[in-house]
Amino acid sequence: MILKKIMPVFVFVASITATALIAFAAEEVVTSVESPVSVPAEPAASAASPQVPLPNESDTQWVWGEVVNLDSAGKIITLKYLDYETDQEKDILLAVDEKTAFENIKSFDEIKAKDTLSIDYMVTPDGKNIAKNIGLESPDSSAAVPAQVVEEVKKVDADVQAAPAPEQPEVKPDTPVEQAPAPAVATGPAVQE
Repeated sequence: MILKKIMPVFVFVASITATALIAFAAEEVVTSVESPVSVPAEPAASAASPQVPLPNESDTQWVWGEVVNLDSAGKIITLKYLDYETDQEKDILLAVDEKTAFENIKSFDEIKAKDTLSIDYMVTPDGKNIAKNIGLESPDSSAAVPAQVVEEVKKVDADVQAAPAPEQPEVKPDTPVEQAPAPAVATGPAVQE
């Protein structure tokens, strides 16, 4: 009898422990600079050169703006954008390499001055901005859609005005209006048989 009472408690404690172990195993271990972990000494030649972190996806930045200048030989785009922190327009130089992906265009050669671009880029350790993804914002297609919709709405309005109105039943003011009978109201206690 005692075993029947203890077994569910044991199963519950075991499942909680297993869940906690799985949760702690999934956490990433991060050591800080101040941690007392000993690091083996490096050779003097590599100690003289500073350690530069490798860029990763979290270092990707985004800019949206208008093309001011294109350097076809160096494949460099000068983009005018709005700096939201200072609320001022600024220029940024962005280099295009063989790994750059394009959206709504096929290559660097299709970009023209005054085009609006959305660019994901990374800053290299030497301060150069490398474009990773360039998307051309096409104002022609976005402007044409509302004009087309306006024309369709005007056509529908014209069709509605030209169509005859549906017939309405004739209302005679001299005829009394029929009303539904009022529901019966019980005044006494309900009796069940």
